[in-house]
Amino acid sequence: MPTTQPNTSVLNPLWPDAEWDVSGAFANDRELLLFHDFFFQVFGIRPLRLVHGAPLCLWNSGRVVPRLMCTAEQIRDAGNAYTRRNIAVDLTFSNHLLGEEHLGDETGNAILKFFERNNPTGGNGVIMASEALYNHVKKNFPGLKTVSSIIKVSVEHGRGKADYYRRLAERFDKVMIHPDDAWNFDMLEQLEDKSRYEILVNEYCVRGCKIRHLHYRSLSKAAINFFGARDEEFEKLFPNNGCSDIRQLLTSPDRGTTALSLDEIRRLYDMGFRKFKVQGRGMANVGGPLFDLLRLCLREDTPDDNFMHRVKLQFLEAVATLNPQV
Repeated sequence: MPTTQPNTSVLNPLWPDAEWDVSGAFANDRELLLFHDFFFQVFGIRPLRLVHGAPLCLWNSGRVVPRLMCTAEQIRDAGNAYTRRNIAVDLTFSNHLLGEEHLGDETGNAILKFFERNNPTGGNGVIMASEALYNHVKKNFPGLKTVSSIIKVSVEHGRGKADYYRRLAERFDKVMIHPDDAWNFDMLEQLEDKSRYEILVNEYCVRGCKIRHLHYRSLSKAAINFFGARDEEFEKLFPNNGCSDIRQLLTSPDRGTTALSLDEIRRLYDMGFRKFKVQGRGMANVGGPLFDLLRLCLREDTPDDNFMHRVKLQFLEAVATLNPQV
């Protein structure tokens, strides 16, 4: 059982009202649920209120990997576990290549129906880049929030354009900011209602990536034809892009990672942004997102104690040994 009074002193004082949207639904459910349950039961706080992800299907372009092949029972169990904890889910149905011919997909429609019906927070949503899917969701699943994907901004070349983001915010309930715009502070200042936007804070791609839109296209092709799709243009350019060169990402000023520093996140928070996204795409396991969650959501130790260090170790031990009640 949680403590009777939430102990908010363990939250990061740099951004006490930040709302974290965390990657890993349908891939790392066990670890995400443990994160929620541990800190709720020990401290009475709920640092995790929104997760995103989707099983492998035609519509998913958030991750296109074999381990996302879920059975109907696994999808239902994960959805029910989040529902019982009042954790909202954003479905990453962000394949921008979807057309009318793809809207009858039974898996995608069944998932939409489930999360519209099991929606205690009213916050379940769909991350989209396809206009055809957007119209389908608006017409047939009005109980779900609409979220504009980073992929949409990328393939429509909306990066750096405040007017483009405003137009998206007129249509969508939430708009994802392109990673290269997360540090375009002059442009972000021009966005009036900052509660409508969400910013990715731990993207480990290169800043100013010239083939980002090709990478998204390759993922969307693979989702539609998982065992047969190829994108030769992307495959030719990717090895020389610098994405996997850790030395370049950490040391090259003009090709550094788009992951934000603490000072950059604090600047965004002070500007009025409250919705932040922690992603796990491309990471080998759940360790990266979990450590980012611990680093971002929770405070550090004061000079004269190591209380938070012990708490984080206890949580990591729980991850290794416990199973959450799903």
